[in-house]
Amino acid sequence: MTESFDLGPAVADATNVLLVAPGVGDTADRLCCDVLTADEPPEHVVGVTISEGPEEKASRWRELLGPAPSLSMLGLDGVTRSAAVQQAPTADDTTVEYLDSSEPIRELGERIATKIHRETDTAVCFDSITDLQECMGRETAFEFLHVLGSRVRAGGATGYYYIDRTVHDEETMTLYSTLFDAAIEVGSDAGTTGGN
Repeated sequence: MTESFDLGPAVADATNVLLVAPGVGDTADRLCCDVLTADEPPEHVVGVTISEGPEEKASRWRELLGPAPSLSMLGLDGVTRSAAVQQAPTADDTTVEYLDSSEPIRELGERIATKIHRETDTAVCFDSITDLQECMGRETAFEFLHVLGSRVRAGGATGYYYIDRTVHDEETMTLYSTLFDAAIEVGSDAGTTGGN
């Protein structure tokens, strides 16, 4: 793994955590997987990808996480399909689903919510806020993340949301930070910080 995290009580007790790092290579994947394995790994991980194929991401995450936890990967598909959601078979305890990009963004939130079960220790890893804003605009992205954070909290899960800090101005970073209980910042001048 790339980092050794001491999450501390402020982050360890948070429901929704912002992961802030420069977008270089597979930073988002490594950061999310590092945070997931910093303490006791969850039983189930719901991975969400906006701009990358969910099968490729599932394969990379499985390499980083090992054979456990179970993994559900959801991705927006840039190619319109005949059904709104299609599932791709996998060889291990992983499911991959494509959501038709012509569907309203709220459908993605609803699909994520169906993967969260109170009786299972679940983490949601969202990659990324930057890609979501590029696709939907800042206002729609903010509203979506506000609703998603509430669903994660209501389901008893923990959410980790990656943002590429090199893309956004200070006003945008401040706006998004209001949605989260805590933040983990990775980079030469960053550290782990408590939430709002």
